[in-house]
Amino acid sequence: MQLSSRNLLLLSYLGGVCNCDFLGPRFPSPVDLSSDSSVVAAGWRNVSTAIDSYLNVDFNRTTRTSIGLENMTFSIGMFSIRDPAAKNLQYHHISVEAKAGPGTSEISGDSIYRVASVSKLFTVFASLLSFDCDQWDQSITNFIPGFSNSTLNSTGQDSVLRTKWEDVTLRSLASQVAGIPRDPSPFFSDVAIRPDLLTGHPTPNPATLGLPPLTLEEIEPFLPCLLNPDLAACSPASVFEANQARPPTFPAWTTPAYANNGFILLGIALANITGMPLADVYPELIFRPLGMTNSKSAAPPESEWSQYVVSGNDATYWAQQGGVSIGSGGIFSSLNDLAKFGTALMNSTLLPPARTREWMKPVSHTADLTFSVGAPWEIYRYEHAGTGAVTDIYTKLGDAGNYTAFVCLIPDYEAGFNVLTSSYISQRSALASTIADLITTTMIPSLEAQAAAEAAKNLAGTYASDNPSLNSSITISFNDSSIDSGLYITSFTSNGTDVMPLLPFISGGITTKLLPSIQESGQVAFRAVAGKVIYPPRTFLGPFLKMSTANSDWLIVDWLTYGGVGLSLFVFEVDADGRATGIEPAAMRMKLVRV
Repeated sequence: MQLSSRNLLLLSYLGGVCNCDFLGPRFPSPVDLSSDSSVVAAGWRNVSTAIDSYLNVDFNRTTRTSIGLENMTFSIGMFSIRDPAAKNLQYHHISVEAKAGPGTSEISGDSIYRVASVSKLFTVFASLLSFDCDQWDQSITNFIPGFSNSTLNSTGQDSVLRTKWEDVTLRSLASQVAGIPRDPSPFFSDVAIRPDLLTGHPTPNPATLGLPPLTLEEIEPFLPCLLNPDLAACSPASVFEANQARPPTFPAWTTPAYANNGFILLGIALANITGMPLADVYPELIFRPLGMTNSKSAAPPESEWSQYVVSGNDATYWAQQGGVSIGSGGIFSSLNDLAKFGTALMNSTLLPPARTREWMKPVSHTADLTFSVGAPWEIYRYEHAGTGAVTDIYTKLGDAGNYTAFVCLIPDYEAGFNVLTSSYISQRSALASTIADLITTTMIPSLEAQAAAEAAKNLAGTYASDNPSLNSSITISFNDSSIDSGLYITSFTSNGTDVMPLLPFISGGITTKLLPSIQESGQVAFRAVAGKVIYPPRTFLGPFLKMSTANSDWLIVDWLTYGGVGLSLFVFEVDADGRATGIEPAAMRMKLVRV
């Protein structure tokens, strides 16, 4: 095999380029999360032990550093589309006050919690199943029953003090970038009606805050449902009417700004487009198709409270009917049901795979380099110690009343975890976040280590032509480096020609490793990329130089081809257990079998 001098001249321009990894996994997804020998199962035992060690501490000791976990009721657990038994990695704790309360006295994976704003994830998913592409980009004003343009025109054109509702699309609402008022009537915290902020006295006293007095007539247009004790009876038209004349937070599509309002309005549109009452949308489109038998979109009658987690000090509020607020915070679910839900999302059970991949992407960054926002994803960027590799965690937080919940999907491993908590204590939200952090910092390294171990076992090795006269072979070695572990090409011969000198031109680096690109039944495709760039101390590296020299993987992938096929493409043939039986360097039109 020969390269022309012209091609070599062209390749020389990239001789100094070194790449980092693509966005995505370093290895195929792990398939063993639950066996006794799995690193993931060991990680979960570490999580359980850490929680046990706290809960079993003598509560009279003065050296305790974390206060309150024993007063939390919580359920946590893993799930995976590659290992169904991963759903058995669970931990449950029920507090004394919950045992004495009106709800369940025993906790399991089927115990039902209110999930608060995790409901927003269900609302967007139901919308993806219901809206067409054109509807996503239409204004919310097209989907409010009883709304007319003359009503909108009456609010005036002041874009500072009046929201430009014609710019607020369904897509912007789902993505938290609509710029609309945060909370709707009758759910927002208005100082004119809430207890005194300074004293806690139940009677509002705006004057103590330096605010001018307002009459009921001045307040009422923003609170049309305030005097109705049945919040479920607050009509969609009333909610939108109260919002029309309120100032925006930003122009639409400016910056992410959390808005419960957006998902109440999205829920109104969802009910309008589907022609179903909103409470019927979720069981019809999601719960029944996915077998989520312990998920509800309506609060239960008292006769069913024994299935639900209820804080001891809360006998009524937790079971309040959601009405128009269901789309923002009215869903109930269990740990086992959320595992089914997360598995179905990553498995594209109800959505086409391409639509799922499109959905599980950021819509906007935030001012924090480690946090982005999707629809309605809250996306945390976890950086692995040593390697600096990035793993994105697609989450949705719910936090209201006595409940805090997290749904967390980790696409790189086709796995995830859920956290459900309930308590009356003020530090509930912080403790729930601490539990989620403990799982994250323990289980992501465990998932990475298990994926690496399986890749080393299943894919590393020597492959050769079964026709000895061809003299073709390749050796894939696993490098367990703490800086840049992975599958590396360490020997490559084709038709008696040493191909190793070609690899720097293919990958753009001195060393060449393989990263997974497409995984199908019986096949796993990889792309050749450069090993990690190591810069000397005090090297100047700004954003533009970093792009061209250290982050150009996405620029040069598939750039060098042979007969139209990328020289960077390597396809493993794998058996039912994921073990490679052969490899095909695709551009070379040959198949090599495992030796």
